[in-house]
Amino acid sequence: MINDNDFRQFHYNVLGHKSQVIGDLILSGDSIITASVEGSIEVKVSGKLILERGSFVRGKIKAIDLEIFGQVEGDIECSGLVSIRSSAHVTGSIKSARLVIYPGAVVEMTANSQET
Repeated sequence: MINDNDFRQFHYNVLGHKSQVIGDLILSGDSIITASVEGSIEVKVSGKLILERGSFVRGKIKAIDLEIFGQVEGDIECSGLVSIRSSAHVTGSIKSARLVIYPGAVVEMTANSQET
């Protein structure tokens, strides 16, 4: 996930447990969120967005690759892979190149695959 060079140059983002963000986020590099976010999240340039257990996002997500362990209410648009893990609860529309839903995940969605 985060390579040594990215770690040394602080090319990653972490929003921890019990943190709350109200507003839009524009991120660059690998990002791990365990916080509550009410607003859109956009990952520009490169990096994987991971929404850990305990995270809650209400708003649009635009990323390259996305892995969801927490809760999302909103539209998702990814040019790469969206992985919805067994602990996740996702409500909204999903547009991605690839989509994986693991057993146990709760998903209420409309979805489209897009050619890359």
